[in-house]
Amino acid sequence: MTGQIHADSFADQAARDPHTVFARMRERDPIQWHAPTASWYVTSYALVTDLLRERTLSARLSGHAAARDVAASARLRRLVELFDSWMVFSDPPHQTRLRDAVADGFLPRAARAWAECARSVTEQALPTADGDVVEVDRVSTVIATRLTCAVLGVPVRDEHLVRGWSADLIGFLATPSAEPARTAVAAEAVEKLDEYWRTVVSPRLAEDDRLAPLRGMIGLDHHSALALFTQLLTGGIDPVASTLTTAMHLLLGSDTEHGDVDAIVEEALRFDAPFHFVPRTATAELRIGGHTVPEGARVVLVIAAANRDPAVYEDPDAFRPGRPGPPHLAFGLGGHYCLGASLARVLLRESIGAVLRWSAGRRPRVVEATRTPAFGATTWQRLAVWL
Repeated sequence: MTGQIHADSFADQAARDPHTVFARMRERDPIQWHAPTASWYVTSYALVTDLLRERTLSARLSGHAAARDVAASARLRRLVELFDSWMVFSDPPHQTRLRDAVADGFLPRAARAWAECARSVTEQALPTADGDVVEVDRVSTVIATRLTCAVLGVPVRDEHLVRGWSADLIGFLATPSAEPARTAVAAEAVEKLDEYWRTVVSPRLAEDDRLAPLRGMIGLDHHSALALFTQLLTGGIDPVASTLTTAMHLLLGSDTEHGDVDAIVEEALRFDAPFHFVPRTATAELRIGGHTVPEGARVVLVIAAANRDPAVYEDPDAFRPGRPGPPHLAFGLGGHYCLGASLARVLLRESIGAVLRWSAGRRPRVVEATRTPAFGATTWQRLAVWL
């Protein structure tokens, strides 16, 4: 075991065929160094689970990956500063302060209040006529965008705007290096989201009693409020759309028993986690799987690989709702466990349930299932179903 990823094309291969690449890495050595991305990649369930709770691993992005080019670009510097302020990429006390500001809005009881809205939005988005091709990926995006915007107080008329800005930020994050073109697009999206937060969302939070659980954002400084809003936006639209499309791909046209909807949600999240990586930085020298990781090193926890580890899941590449085994890691673990996990589960459960009711009595057939290559994310280019 060399503990080193030799392929220079690793990032491209992982973007195009992630599960095959991750399986090979895990079989060869569950922790490997990759020089081009200056990162250690960890792929086994046992190690990833332990390291998600490891206090000497910082969630901060600065000093690594895109940040290496910061000196050459003021726009890139602002992007890194914004992402460093996201809860997912920050440490306590900053991370705790942001979570506390909106925690009431994501408690299980608050999440359940959105169930009826999720059912209604999904039923309205699904076509009623047979004999045509349904662009399922687009339907999923419409559903995820409308629900996320409703939760965050974004008016329906502006959904297409914030969806585009969210996609621009995800596009920047889903590349192993800071490409100038993507940097420019993402930076422009942040500028527009900044203005949108100040002129539209913040005033609505103050005035609309339905949004009261999120009013803690108003009390934050402007930079923190913008960081929280942009993370909640991107963390709501893309993961829900991705998982909903994955579930529909696996269910529509399948002869297998659908079973319990909650079990379908959990298995879809395990089978294809929306985000593949949890990046960390070692704040002290650390021994991982027989390797010494120095202080300051980048450590990437590959949750998509851990979720398909045959050491803990029998036949992990099969989609089996209700399967035995430990909980999946799609929402993380420990202090950075996803704030919106309860809400995401409610939205996915109600949306998938509505889709199953809609497809009952029909014989849908998948005619195209194509993914967009993305480093570290499950992104659908087109899922077309014939009714």
